[in-house]
Amino acid sequence: MESLVKMLRNTQPMRNILGNGVSFLQFDCKMSRKSKVRINGELRKLNFHNKTQRGIQDLATMLNPKIRGWVQYYGKISRRSLKPVFYYLHHRMIRWILNKYKSFKGSKVKAVKWLRQVTVSFPNLFYHWELGYKLV
Repeated sequence: MESLVKMLRNTQPMRNILGNGVSFLQFDCKMSRKSKVRINGELRKLNFHNKTQRGIQDLATMLNPKIRGWVQYYGKISRRSLKPVFYYLHHRMIRWILNKYKSFKGSKVKAVKWLRQVTVSFPNLFYHWELGYKLV
């Protein structure tokens, strides 16, 4: 219950206007900037982009519990607020691909194409891929 109260403190009123011209205030619960920075710092601290001896399945087993926890905690109110976090996670995964597979030779385009192929071939590999947060 305390976590829900914390999340509700981050609410910001938004003015919505209906089709017939009636306006009302609505509260939109968002993930705070501080929480996003903390999660990105946690991903940075994991330093998994340098763990080239591991395969992508090992990365999935290492990251999935954390991803699942973030989605269950922050995604209760608004899953949209997790998009920037997953964008950063995909960026770190691309860096891992560039370090692991030397055949890409620093080409981010090739790394992104390879990661997109993996998302199509194994859509349940990472928990956030199951929920529809694919690589853009």
